[in-house]
Amino acid sequence: MTPRARIATALLRLVAVAVTGWALWWRADCAFVYGTCSLRNLAAYFTIESAILFGLTALVSTAFLLRTGPEPAWLTGARSVVAAFVVVSGGVFAVLMGLAGFTGSEFLVPMSSRILHFVLPAFALVDLLVAPGSPALTPRRRVTVALSALVFPLGWTIFTSIRGALTDWYPYFFISPIAAGGVGAVVGYCCGLAVLLVAVVLAVDALRGTSPAARPRP
Repeated sequence: MTPRARIATALLRLVAVAVTGWALWWRADCAFVYGTCSLRNLAAYFTIESAILFGLTALVSTAFLLRTGPEPAWLTGARSVVAAFVVVSGGVFAVLMGLAGFTGSEFLVPMSSRILHFVLPAFALVDLLVAPGSPALTPRRRVTVALSALVFPLGWTIFTSIRGALTDWYPYFFISPIAAGGVGAVVGYCCGLAVLLVAVVLAVDALRGTSPAARPRP
């Protein structure tokens, strides 16, 4: 990547981080402005946490991008994992919107939510193609990255389940035993999402590997 392309990509990432920060701030207006929600509850949403992770990885990857050396493999793997997080979050949100339409429920989607669920996943994927970072991973390493992507969601699920049992509040219906239809249903939903996440991570990194800038490792 030429120096000019590096600077342009870095600026785009910084703009994406700024827009993501704006969207997160306006999603929190229910707590800061209106007082109609708990900030702790808002922070419990996987979408919010994924967006924060995107901002952190984007800033770190921008710092490496402005250097002359290549991006380390661990950071490229982290970018692929975070991209999968936001893609799955956006996909689940789209499904929930579709279900709400079938049931006749009103589903308001403010601009900040559209950015977090739709614009952010698109940018994360395009960024991986334009600036793929380290060379393409071997299939074995790709599987390792995909399985490591389950660590954070697993911790989030355990913490959210315990907190939900104590506070009687869950960020999503499929993690609530009452709303989902029992503990077995919650386990089924979580296993299904875990399989989906692994598949998306593998697909995202495979897509990244198709970039001309990414060459298979020996």
